[in-house]
Amino acid sequence: MKSRILSILLVFIALTATEACGNIYRWRLAEEEVEGSVCDLYAREFARLLNEKSKGAIELSVFPLGTLGTPQEIYELCRQGSVDFLLDGAGQVGARVPENQIFSIPFFFSDDDDENERILSQSVALNEYLTSAYERQGITVLAYWNEGAMDWTSNRNLTSPEDFRGLKIRTMPSSIIGKCYETLGAKPRIVPFMDVYSSLHLGHVEAQENPPYVVEEMGFMDFQSHYVRSKHKIYVMQTMVNLKMWKGLPQEVRDIVSDSIEELRPLALKIQREQNRKKLDKIVSSMEKGQRYVSLSKEQRDVFRSAFENCGSRLYLENSNDKQLAQRIYETIKKEIEEVTGR
Repeated sequence: MKSRILSILLVFIALTATEACGNIYRWRLAEEEVEGSVCDLYAREFARLLNEKSKGAIELSVFPLGTLGTPQEIYELCRQGSVDFLLDGAGQVGARVPENQIFSIPFFFSDDDDENERILSQSVALNEYLTSAYERQGITVLAYWNEGAMDWTSNRNLTSPEDFRGLKIRTMPSSIIGKCYETLGAKPRIVPFMDVYSSLHLGHVEAQENPPYVVEEMGFMDFQSHYVRSKHKIYVMQTMVNLKMWKGLPQEVRDIVSDSIEELRPLALKIQREQNRKKLDKIVSSMEKGQRYVSLSKEQRDVFRSAFENCGSRLYLENSNDKQLAQRIYETIKKEIEEVTGR
């Protein structure tokens, strides 16, 4: 019965997703996060800008997490053209596009938001080379943007690589993420995002990684004793669109979309900074007896960076579908990061 209902829904979506009635475009956007999240605020401002810049000719409907499926399922819907636009995190679709797991190498990017924004917006490695991997699957990426630094929550203190031995840590569906933690002796477990809370509650996993706003919104600290401000990765969101639909649009319509996305860049950075700062403050102020907030020092970060460096680059290349493309992406973005950070 459930599969039949889903089939009917998919047919309905496919028939109505993109509708041009004269000069009216009615599009659907699926997002991987809940209402009120950084991703959701971005999506709704995107819809407003499209409508404003097109003088009402573009109507974008937003579907938050759970309304059309999991992050992996909505990626497939966008590939098929059942939804037009998609906001999905890189780690969520790493199994589909393993070349995007450059974002999964711990301590690879900067821990400075402004530096990461410059890298994501200007990078040839990402906006040209990596995007070509998506286009082979029928999707193109219009923007890579940062939802904030990711931290660890755990039932133990995590300030050195040795602290990860035997740790059952939840990861997104990416073999690279899990294998990086395995090199420290951890026991990574892939758990769907909507099941993380219950998995922490039941003890199936002891730790997880996410930006502060996600940790607070999803209540993950209900079952964790330590919040470790590690900033070990950035949570990269991707603004994507079905490639066939995109290529079929008049240039003036594509310009409206591109202009709206560029206008969203500083706003997205402002939103994520405010949300993450506010949520982190709330996490710390709400801590109960026995809970601790820990912030890694530069020296501790450097130790972790050294521990992950070789395995991260090796695993990235080994797990890519197109090793030549992956090598090109890795070498190019490493230089780009060094130029921006001076590292």
